[in-house]
Amino acid sequence: MAFIVALVLLAVAPQALAQGDTADRTVGEVMQDIDQWKIPLLGIGTLLVLAILVAGGLLRPGGFEKAGLRNIDPLPWGVWLFAALVVLLAQSSAHGVLAGTGALDKLGGEGGLSDEQTAIVLSLGGYFFGAIAGFGMLYILHKSAPEGGLRVSPVDLPLGLGCFVLAYPLVQLASIGAVAIYKSFQDGQSPDPIAHDVLQRINEQFATNTQDMWTWLTIGAAVIGAPIVEELIYRIFIQSGLLKLLKSPWVSIITTALIFTAMHRASAGDSVPVPWHALIPLLALGITMGVAYERTRRVGVPIAMHMCFNALMVTLTILASDAPRTTEQAPERTGDRASERAPEAQDPDPRYMETVP
Repeated sequence: MAFIVALVLLAVAPQALAQGDTADRTVGEVMQDIDQWKIPLLGIGTLLVLAILVAGGLLRPGGFEKAGLRNIDPLPWGVWLFAALVVLLAQSSAHGVLAGTGALDKLGGEGGLSDEQTAIVLSLGGYFFGAIAGFGMLYILHKSAPEGGLRVSPVDLPLGLGCFVLAYPLVQLASIGAVAIYKSFQDGQSPDPIAHDVLQRINEQFATNTQDMWTWLTIGAAVIGAPIVEELIYRIFIQSGLLKLLKSPWVSIITTALIFTAMHRASAGDSVPVPWHALIPLLALGITMGVAYERTRRVGVPIAMHMCFNALMVTLTILASDAPRTTEQAPERTGDRASERAPEAQDPDPRYMETVP
């Protein structure tokens, strides 16, 4: 597949670059040229991925069974769902633990933490507690279901990266289609290019101070914490429970992806629900991660895929922000950060933005 994609790129790249001297062009002009080939290349990539899946028998009836299913039979479906509940409860306990022990007051020092800083600490604490509970449940369940696909291995990271590369054309085409549907109902008006409140905060933070520790803590929570905890909950435990209950890999994968997507629509506290048009690529991502998990039977694969997606979205958000390069250039972050940004920083190009699941 990589050889074929390389041939396609070699065929179209000279034509795209021939439109002008890239050395004298702006980033926006280069991106516009890339956009001319974006959909055709994504279409070709999608067809190649589907061809690989068909050739491998995965999309044929009984494809998962022929490739070999995870053996989750030793444990009842309720145990798998209980494990997901344990992780959720551990994650949600962060506020009570940190507030009850006085950790928030100690971290804030004499001046105390701002509301934004408190939210970041609670988010990181929640992911930490959730990850500890999740990996603890993995260890316990692995004892009873050693062939249940509950092992973590260093090879999971490159394998997950490869699976994300295969899944990306499908997810990106879903995103493009969702934006097109949105425009058709909104008289051609583009949706908000940043469809997640975490990305909004990162964009605003980078527009004021790129060297702020709290900005990088937010990024760490989005790129590392969220993928670990969410994949343990959804792909590892809920999908396993549904597979045991429903006896169908595809039904369990799609049902889990629907639950995963719906949870991003639900608002929690002061968070803003993800708009409906951004749920479509999330659904596509959830399905591809579920397929990758069942096919590879490796815990780290969907986690790595999720990390890659979130890292890509954060990177695009940073590139779209009008970020000062030094602390000295950064104004103090007070009040409504969005209103303090330069006008051009408030509306990045929607073609390059997504959402962090």
